[in-house]
Amino acid sequence: MPKKLYTEIYETLKREIHTNVYQPKTSLPREEDLSARFDVTRNTVRRALKQLQEEGLVYAVKGRGVVVLEPVHSNRVVFSANNSEGFQGLRSFPQNKFIQELDTDVLNFKEVEVDEKIANLTSFNIHDKAFYLERLRLFNGKGLAIDHSYFRADALSGFTREDAQGSVYQYIRDNELFKVAAQRSLSSVVSADQRDREVLELGDMNCVGSLTKFVYTDAGSLFEYTETRYVPNNFSMLGFQYY
Repeated sequence: MPKKLYTEIYETLKREIHTNVYQPKTSLPREEDLSARFDVTRNTVRRALKQLQEEGLVYAVKGRGVVVLEPVHSNRVVFSANNSEGFQGLRSFPQNKFIQELDTDVLNFKEVEVDEKIANLTSFNIHDKAFYLERLRLFNGKGLAIDHSYFRADALSGFTREDAQGSVYQYIRDNELFKVAAQRSLSSVVSADQRDREVLELGDMNCVGSLTKFVYTDAGSLFEYTETRYVPNNFSMLGFQYY
């Protein structure tokens, strides 16, 4: 079989954990067996297992191998600041099985010239071109989050509003534009502004959660700035610490 990247192995094992191919409190196959199954080195398998562990799905137990942990149930949308799969990646969390529909409404899409305000947010160079995207995220038909994003225009050749409706990361992969290498995230709670009140189902809440991420290429260049503003009582951020 063709060689697989560690992300593909991670996604396969994650799917198999969620569908109980590997049940809680049982062990995954040994590294050498996974290496043979996917026709990759053991180091590639370790990277996939490390990502599963960082999401709290498995844990390496001395003498027992990699054990599948019992899931934690929640009635909120669970997300991770380190999610590299985009909006649709929320489906991969077992706690989010209650979500029937995930939709995106592109409220704003335009190419802009980077001014001082945008440069201060993103570190893009003044007078460079950037795509500005405003995307409302709908969960079972409810507007619970909105993304405000700037992308370097020269990094997304041929990018259109229709592409923005889907996954930007999938567009990058499909067109083999570059490798997404790293992400820095900041999380806080801020006062709701007029736009939040217009598009989000805040009820009587006067604040929103704010997750800001800065995403880099493997050349060290920042290509994305996104602030996601969301209804706080509908979401829980997932963290996992191992000892």
